[in-house]
Amino acid sequence: MSEKKSNPALWFGATGILLLVALAVVYWAYSENQARTESMTVNTSSDQGLPEYNVQNWIKGNPQADQKLVVFSDFGCIHCARFHAVINEFFEEYDGDKLAFEMRHYPINNNFHSRAAAVASVAAGKQGKFWEMTDLLYFNTDHWRSENPEAGFMGMAEYLELDLERFRQDLYSEDIMYNVVRGHLAAQQFGIRATPTVFLNGEQIQTPQTLDQMYALIGGRTP
Repeated sequence: MSEKKSNPALWFGATGILLLVALAVVYWAYSENQARTESMTVNTSSDQGLPEYNVQNWIKGNPQADQKLVVFSDFGCIHCARFHAVINEFFEEYDGDKLAFEMRHYPINNNFHSRAAAVASVAAGKQGKFWEMTDLLYFNTDHWRSENPEAGFMGMAEYLELDLERFRQDLYSEDIMYNVVRGHLAAQQFGIRATPTVFLNGEQIQTPQTLDQMYALIGGRTP
């Protein structure tokens, strides 16, 4: 990734800290609201047996495919990054019409940097670059796991040639923050505790570690 032309400290100063504070406030507010209303709600599940909630889920491949692979993932998790690399390699070779790969955010251990990265991926997704931003976030963690994560996110947005003003507004969007928090808490209530946690057609499986294991799991030709 090319270096940014200007000094992020001059661009943003200490505003990156505000992003973490905003996420903390949203998390607290939503958690408190959920605690008050939990007794009046009924848990629902999708036809895949996974938690269902009003969060946009990001799917690579064919959303209508018979085989659906779902991962609960954390951008700061090295094992998630390794699995993501396997998925990328798999889709370079495999017929994408036969598999739906869905990524759901699950920032582990209440990590607000990872939560902020999830928000950044959704903000990029609003400009059609979710998966491109996802690649950058997984493999450039040093750019955003810092005192000023916003500078890293903005640098990646610039690299992807996004509308920077729109991206920054979405980075602080309460709607996006609430959706990320809501998805995390729904997964937590469902029983997700670690990342990556992978499901194939609603059944939890061992995370494939190699391309060969992916082919064995999904079927079809061997690489």
